[in-house]
Amino acid sequence: MADGWSDEELAASVEAYREMLRLQTEEIKFVKAHVYRDLANRFGRDEGAFERRMQNISALYEQFGLDWVVGLKPQKNIGSAIKARLIAMMEHLREQDSVHLEFEVAEQEAEQTHAFDPVNVEDARKRVVASIVQRRGQSAFRKGLLTAYGAKCAISGCNQPEVLEAAHIHPYKGEYTHALSNGLLLRADLHTLFDLYLIAIEPQTLRIRLAPQLRPSQYDQYEGMPLNVPLSPSFKASVQALQWHADQCAWFKSPIESSV
Repeated sequence: MADGWSDEELAASVEAYREMLRLQTEEIKFVKAHVYRDLANRFGRDEGAFERRMQNISALYEQFGLDWVVGLKPQKNIGSAIKARLIAMMEHLREQDSVHLEFEVAEQEAEQTHAFDPVNVEDARKRVVASIVQRRGQSAFRKGLLTAYGAKCAISGCNQPEVLEAAHIHPYKGEYTHALSNGLLLRADLHTLFDLYLIAIEPQTLRIRLAPQLRPSQYDQYEGMPLNVPLSPSFKASVQALQWHADQCAWFKSPIESSV
């Protein structure tokens, strides 16, 4: 095994460390040696190397004033390049946790706000319809994308119009961002993943790329597949907009810098 650590190895180490920390916080017993062994079998690297890497991660947790896994004494002998990569991965996972927390809070508020009231069922139905329309995207923008993409999802090819939404590549910032070249017609679930920066489109090749956490899922079928393009080349997604979006995906290695 080469001395250099791949992004996949580092990401797996960070995720395994986070899981041990979670188990420790919840006072659930676990065996650290089993974690090292699983990683060693997966990547073909010595178990001790993963233990030392975990101690480097402990050092970063300590540096940030956070609790670290008991028994993994912080070791600060870590190269600056590896340290920067580990911090970036830890920060990305922290951001994901924030997103999930926001969803949980929003769901709780929604449940408390929209308690069932049979007297207001009709009003509730109107709110649901309005919510769906808003989520699908501004009417003219969505209609334009439906026409441009032949009413088919740009990623999955789904042609069920009820679940197709107008996705902005670069976030909405006024009418000018409603340009069809700044949009993709996406199935609702793929729109959500795209907005969460868990799906990226390679700007030059128009290949679909998935965040590592989506790879073991049903979405893996789209990894590396070509994006479906509009019927008219004039409505093709902007390379600059796609590059901007890709730059927001911390896991995506961009070949060029954003110009948006």
